[in-house]
Amino acid sequence: MAHSPELPKKYVCTACQTIHAGTVVGRTDAGHQYEAPEQCGCCGAAEFVDESEWPHVDR
Repeated sequence: MAHSPELPKKYVCTACQTIHAGTVVGRTDAGHQYEAPEQCGCCGAAEFVDESEWPHVDR
C-alpha cells in the first residue's frame, strides 16, 4: 500500500484572509494535533478560523 502524506490543518486569518498551516502541538495514533498560529505572518492579527469554517464565519 502506498503512503499518503498527512496534510496539516489549515487556518484562515479573519483580518486578511491569508491561509496558515497549523502549528503541531501533539501527536496521536491518528496523526498530529494542530492549533492556529499565535499571530498572522502577513498582518499581525491574532484571530483565525478553521479553513472548513471560513465561508460561514461572521466577520
